Amino acid sequence: MKTNLLCFLFLLYFGFSQAQNNEFSYYPHSIDSLENYLTKITSAKINEFSTIQQKKAKEILLERKVSFFKNVKDSTFIFDKTINRFLQKTLAEIYHSNPQIETKDFYFLINKSLIPNAACYGNGLFSVNLGLFTLIENNDEMAFIICHEIAHYILKHNDKALEEYITTFSSKDTKQQLSTASNKKYGRRSAVTLLLKDLQFNFMKRSRSAETQADSLGFILFNNTKYNKQASINILKKLDTTDGILFNNPTNLKQNFTFEEYPFKEAWVVEEGKMFDITERVNDLEFDKDSTKTHPDIPLRIKNIIQNHTIAPTNPTRNEIDLVQKKTAENSIKIFFDDSKLDFALYQLLSLYEKEELNKKAFTSHVAYLLKKVYVLKEKHVFGKYVEPVNSFSEEKYINEIRLFLNNIELKDLRKIGYYFCLKNELISQEDTEFQNAYAFFKSLNKN
Repeated sequence: MKTNLLCFLFLLYFGFSQAQNNEFSYYPHSIDSLENYLTKITSAKINEFSTIQQKKAKEILLERKVSFFKNVKDSTFIFDKTINRFLQKTLAEIYHSNPQIETKDFYFLINKSLIPNAACYGNGLFSVNLGLFTLIENNDEMAFIICHEIAHYILKHNDKALEEYITTFSSKDTKQQLSTASNKKYGRRSAVTLLLKDLQFNFMKRSRSAETQADSLGFILFNNTKYNKQASINILKKLDTTDGILFNNPTNLKQNFTFEEYPFKEAWVVEEGKMFDITERVNDLEFDKDSTKTHPDIPLRIKNIIQNHTIAPTNPTRNEIDLVQKKTAENSIKIFFDDSKLDFALYQLLSLYEKEELNKKAFTSHVAYLLKKVYVLKEKHVFGKYVEPVNSFSEEKYINEIRLFLNNIELKDLRKIGYYFCLKNELISQEDTEFQNAYAFFKSLNKN
């Protein structure tokens, strides 16, 4: 139990201290302490490699340490007291039920990404995406995901993948390819760059066999806990559906922005024809979708678990899950606003309100603020820096519609939309400062 205590002191010190007076933060209590921790676990990991591999391993692992620390400084991770407490309780049960796990250097972070996923970095660091908290229905499902990631660590999948990469990178064949590319008379730089890109090591890339192995060991760890074993199958089925459209909740955009005095105009959500535009545009959401596929062949993995393990269902555990999902929703709105991703912010607001996961007062306050911000950015002619144009090659219906709406509405429309939205909701938000500021702003625009 001593190692478990040390792990939780780490979580407590880094994650909770900052949130004592502030529920939400992008930064741990001490950046210096976190950097020292990263230095410690990186040095330990480097020393695990053989002498012949150590030089290249050191180069890659130190580069990863710098990259990871930069992500912390760039607000990639969040620290929220409610969510961290939920995660801590889940970890406590897993560790208590599996005392054989060496956890003294384990450290779990919450990534602000809304893509439902989790990651093991192979050195004791783990991350759980905020989006996973929106997907799970109980503690049990989260517990299986964590057991799966811990299994990756125990099985040293990251280390084995790095060793294989170093062996390939150092092989005679690879050196010959690099030499050939470097000696090209023309296109030398692009040839070398392309070869190095193909060889680039990805810590998160998993093979099919590695995922199956992590499922098997992960289920054994999970089976030792009090959690409902059926949750292992349930959460994998849910993850399988995330390979499709990410933003699939109805938003009722038209219903929320039509007013008796100023009806919704269909032209606001119609894309202008691009008769002569034959250049295929990149789908900016495609990368995000690909990142959900770090757990390949889920139907086969489910089949493997069912065939090799006895699943005895028990009652699901829902300790604090409703509160955690409420906090996740609130945090997601704040994150989108902080990152100035106004299209995603509006999607999230409309989606959560439609699902009755956001009360009307909060909804009207946030939307009024968003409409004001859109107006100011459009007036300054910098709106395009924050919201992408609609992408004809994307299947994201609801995000596309919101992007069309935000890009198509002109200032003359926006001042009316903002005013009538505030007028319609002034009674419910009459004591909300943010709403009243937006209302006063749009009143001044419509006084003539």
